[in-house]
This record gives sequence, structure tokens and C-alpha cells, in this order.
Amino acid sequence: MRMKFIALLAALVLLPAGLFAVPVVVTWEWLLEDPMVTTFRYQVDGEDDDKWTVVDSSVTSYTERGLDGTLAHTLYLQQSYDGVHFSGSAISVAEPMFPAIEEMPVLAEEPAIVAEPEVLAPVAEEIPVVVAEEEIAPVAETEAVVPVAEEVVVAEEVVPVAEEVIAAEEVVPVAEEVIAAEEVVAAEEPVMVAEEVAAPVETAPVEPVVATQPEPVVAPVEPVELPKAKAESRYYTTISLGGTFNIQTPNLPAYGKFNLQAGVGVQLNNLITFNDSLGLGVDLDLMYAPYKVSAYGWSTAVQDIFKFDFATAFGNLDHAISISIAPMLNMEFGKVAFDLGVGGFFTYGPSLATTDEDSMLYGAFAKAALEYKFNKSFSLGASGKYGFILSEGSLSSAPQFAEGSVYMGFSF
Repeated sequence: MRMKFIALLAALVLLPAGLFAVPVVVTWEWLLEDPMVTTFRYQVDGEDDDKWTVVDSSVTSYTERGLDGTLAHTLYLQQSYDGVHFSGSAISVAEPMFPAIEEMPVLAEEPAIVAEPEVLAPVAEEIPVVVAEEEIAPVAETEAVVPVAEEVVVAEEVVPVAEEVIAAEEVVPVAEEVIAAEEVVAAEEPVMVAEEVAAPVETAPVEPVVATQPEPVVAPVEPVELPKAKAESRYYTTISLGGTFNIQTPNLPAYGKFNLQAGVGVQLNNLITFNDSLGLGVDLDLMYAPYKVSAYGWSTAVQDIFKFDFATAFGNLDHAISISIAPMLNMEFGKVAFDLGVGGFFTYGPSLATTDEDSMLYGAFAKAALEYKFNKSFSLGASGKYGFILSEGSLSSAPQFAEGSVYMGFSF
């Protein structure tokens, strides 16, 4: 009866914690540190594949209403450059505003019920003792059975008895005579007695014996070395349009020292990503490279153009196409990007006058470029090259050239 009452009372104590859960509103905010990020996705209290909310990079906050204020809630946030491949989750935990208070079980105090003393019939072979949830081992038969008058003891009340009370594992002395139990048969495990009994003489209350369980033995676990996380890809492509000023020294015999070029470039940035700022890419350039004959000056060419005499101006140029390729080390610091690399070029023109009269030039160069990104799509940059025209001689005698370019870029 007591155990049922305690279970019912515990249920009534714990029920308000569920009924009075406080709803709260939680807002998470984050920063867009990488301008190349195009997409975010987030999820509260989980990372299920079908429960992500996907937004573009202009959204930098999320508010969730009606959350349980007694619990902690976690936001999982991922970012992407292309909206398909996402990074690992960044985690933000909102701690509970109203932490749940652990309720201590309350035991109801029952009024002591004292029975009127009466003489009972001779006790049988043993007197059972009531315990909580477990049975106590029976006491062996005593030498003599003496009629006793007893009182019912409830909870922690101490009630005097007329002659004797036999408790588990010990004999309590009584006023007239002491009856010792010949032996006590122990149970497989120690038994915790729920009630206390005392003799007529005032004595200190007997503390219950608490059974202890042996501590589990935990086998040592060898540490496992986890594989290193691979750096997240930061690849993007830039298309550039620009012009170039070229200086040769010594210049090719049939042409002037200064030349102009125009063309388009393709930058494959961060094909291999090393970390958040460093990567390896490739630059490809396709240039229109006319060579002005030495007898025709630039001032004369400009005058002919203003006179709309384009036939004379273009007739004094040997037209050629130049292709170059260079592996580049890509370094990015916020909106500023710096690239450094080496490569080679090949130039062909049907009327191009070369030493070998083969209408083509080739060589090697070193390249550096500096670029400023206004946003994730548009940028302006400048680059420089220094190299050798190896097709016109050995490395020691080959003509050298220097180029300076300005361009605008469109990234995606």
C-alpha cells in the first residue's frame, strides 16, 4: 500500500514539470566571412538529410519560436560555394533559460496507527518481518515459544512490546527474558529492512543497512588515431578580359621594340586546396598579338586611325595569336588575391618574320598577379610577366620581354 502511494505521489510531483514547460523564442546569427560562399543551410537539433533549410548567402540569421525553454537547443549550419557541396556543420548551442529543477521524491508521512494490546495465541514456528520490495530469510526455530503481546509498528514510530521482538539478523533483549535465535539463514544478497523496532528501554534508532554493488571493472581502451580532415575545396573559375603592353629587348629584327596585345583569360583557381588561404590553380590566356613593323611608327599609326585609314594601319602589322599556360599558387586574404607562378607560351602568325622563318615563337616566363574582389562575382586585377623567347636563340642570347596587363574578371 505504501509503495503504491509513493509511486502516485512521485508522478504528481513530476507532472507539473511537463505541463508548465516554458516556450521561448531563440535567434541565431552568423557572419559571411568568405565572399565566395553562395548558399547556407541550417537545421535545429539534428542533421537529417531531408530536414535542411537552404537559403542564399544574404540570409545571416534564423529565429525559431515555441522551443522548450527548459532544454538546450542546437543549430547546425553549413555553407557552400555552389549550392551542391556543403561544408561540415558549425554548431551553436542555446542554453536553457529555465533549467528544469530536479524534484526530490517526497514521502508522505502516514499517521502512526497504534493497536490496542491484546494477548495473541502462541506464535507459530517463526515471526515474519515485513520488508520493502524484498523478502527476508526466515529465522530458524527457537527453543521455546512464549506468548507475547505486540503492537503494530508503522514507518519510523517506536512502539514498546510486551516481551520480545525478533528482527532480521539480530535478537533484541526484552524486559523479562532473552530468547536467542539458533541461526539465521542469510539470503543471497544483503536485505534492507524498511522498519525499525526498539525494546521498551529507550534506545537510539537503528539505521537501515544499505546494500552496495561492486564497482564495474572497465577494461582500458586503446586510443584510435582518427584520419586528418581534408581541407574543404574552394574552387572557382574566373573569366578575364584585358589589354597588355609588351616590351622586347633586343627586339626582333623586323619589328619594333613596343607592342600592344588584347585577349581573354581563364583562371582555374584552387584546383587543389591546401588550407583556408592557399591553393594551387592554372591560368590560361589567349591573346591577339600583332607585331608592328619597325619602319612604321606608332605616331603614324595613330594618325592613320584618326583619319579612318584602317587599311594602312593594319597593313603595317603582322598579326599573330599567342597561347600561354601557367600553374599558379593562389593566395587569398579576404577580398585581395595574389597569384604567383611560371609557365610557357606559343605564338603563331602566317606572316610572322622569325629568324628561322617558321612563323612561330615560343618561350618561358614567370608571372605574378594581384586582384581585388568587389563581390563574389566581379573583380579588377593587374599582372606582370618576365620571360625569354627561346625560339630565337639559346637561354643566354634569347630576346627577353616584359609585359604588363590590366583586366576585369567575372567569377563563378
